[in-house]
Amino acid sequence: MGLSVALLWPSRAYAATLPLRQNTPPMSTTILDKDGKPLSLNVLRGLPILINFWATWCPPCVAELPALDRASDKLAGEVKILLISVDRGGSKKALPFLEDRGIGRPHFAFDANGALSREMGVRGLPTSFLVTADQRYCWVYQGSRDWDAIAMIFELRRLLEG
Repeated sequence: MGLSVALLWPSRAYAATLPLRQNTPPMSTTILDKDGKPLSLNVLRGLPILINFWATWCPPCVAELPALDRASDKLAGEVKILLISVDRGGSKKALPFLEDRGIGRPHFAFDANGALSREMGVRGLPTSFLVTADQRYCWVYQGSRDWDAIAMIFELRRLLEG
């Protein structure tokens, strides 16, 4: 067939250049945490965050969940990984879905009405934001990634150091 992986699934291919650093979009909308309590992302200041917007009905989102789970283990103490479901069913829909797949290491939150994802400018799923510890800057990844691959872990560390 002759098609490269980049042509078949471009979001999985590693870019030759790193994403550009930009100002972090507003993140003032309160969402719900795993226990159904209000969560404002500003309380997570102090440690870099990888925020991943996903949904149970999104095949590329579901495909990258195991890699995000493993990356959460590899980056423990360096980067907090926060999976934010945009499923309308909120935690009642997403938590059993995650549990059925053995996804338990990242932190979970729920944006059932899509307010935070709209505020942050998410236009498609999955979309991830690597946010600096002070929450001033971020790098945006659109599409799925092999988050636990050595090259990806190196890239995340390199961006945050630089």
